[in-house]
Amino acid sequence: MHILGVSRTLPFHSIGGMQAIAWDLFKEFVQLGHRVTVVTTRIPGYPEKFVEDGVEVVALQKAAPERYTRAWWIESRREVSKMSGGIDAVLSISAAAAGLLPIRTRLKGVPFLFQAHGTSWGEILSKWSSGRPLQYLKSIKNLYWLFKDILIYRGFDEVILVGDVLEKQFASWPLTVLTTHVSKMVIRNGVNTSVFAPDSEARRQERARLGLNDFNRLVVFAARMHPQKGGRQVLLAFSKLNRVSPESHLLMIGGGEDEKNLRLMVVKLGLSSRVHFTGAVSRDKVPKLLAAGDAFVFPTLRQEGLPMNVLEALATGLPTICSDSMRGVFDADLPIQYVKPEDIDGLSDAMKDGVMRGAENRSLLSEDYTLRLCAKSYIDRLEFWMKR
Repeated sequence: MHILGVSRTLPFHSIGGMQAIAWDLFKEFVQLGHRVTVVTTRIPGYPEKFVEDGVEVVALQKAAPERYTRAWWIESRREVSKMSGGIDAVLSISAAAAGLLPIRTRLKGVPFLFQAHGTSWGEILSKWSSGRPLQYLKSIKNLYWLFKDILIYRGFDEVILVGDVLEKQFASWPLTVLTTHVSKMVIRNGVNTSVFAPDSEARRQERARLGLNDFNRLVVFAARMHPQKGGRQVLLAFSKLNRVSPESHLLMIGGGEDEKNLRLMVVKLGLSSRVHFTGAVSRDKVPKLLAAGDAFVFPTLRQEGLPMNVLEALATGLPTICSDSMRGVFDADLPIQYVKPEDIDGLSDAMKDGVMRGAENRSLLSEDYTLRLCAKSYIDRLEFWMKR
């Protein structure tokens, strides 16, 4: 099968997020014996066409990197028109393939699947619950996109929902009414458990680099440094933990708009020798950084779809603490401790429990969240629609 992936971004543009998830999936399709071509926006420092990990990449030079622009819609449609005879299926990462809908008649029998990582309605709810006036204003743009998304969904054969939270959103008002005639299927994002796994050698190396000994306990937070991801709550809780457990340390993995504020907060809390920032790091470094930890914490203030950082931490064997609002995001059998992010004392206690348990030398992830199962499920759906 020749699968055409269409994505506004890839890990070559930036680190983490849905572009990394999509790339893992494309590579897994290749491992399963399929040909994969991905059309994306211009990638600075890369040629228009190249092959990476068996995936053929077409980076449209006239399309500005990582953006939905008029040039992107025009150039992606033009490029795919030239290859239309050899395509068996199209997988759109979010709305990236929306520009191809006008030429669907030329792609007879080719199924179009839309991979949804979130919804505009979910963004609206998240911004309304933030308590910040600026976020209220930003939600107006999401309201506009909500109705635009509905029209786009209807142009695809099926919308793939990457987590149970999205399924609940689509089953509730107003999406259940607005998407009545849209076919939907849940395929959970999967982790490559051969990459994200306990690694004793990486643990030794990374802990040595941080200046930690066997008695030190390391809490890990890995996410984009954004005010709604819970970084501030982590620092406040760790400050309390450090008073009763002075041998504890905190590793903050990732970069973003809130990184500067969080670094200043560390100085004010007097934790400069105990908190370690990595800044933005390449994705291939994350598994080793996670392996250095004893527990993972992610007290997000947002409504998350299916955050991969949590799944990756579990695959690495780390006891994990998440926001209470995420109880419905993961299977109940996953060993996750849930705490309200505003309960700093409770969060600190949970972090203490986590590091005292320590990392296990086995994956804590169930088979349902593996990349191989995820990829096979996509192939099944593509083959189903090809036979229709």
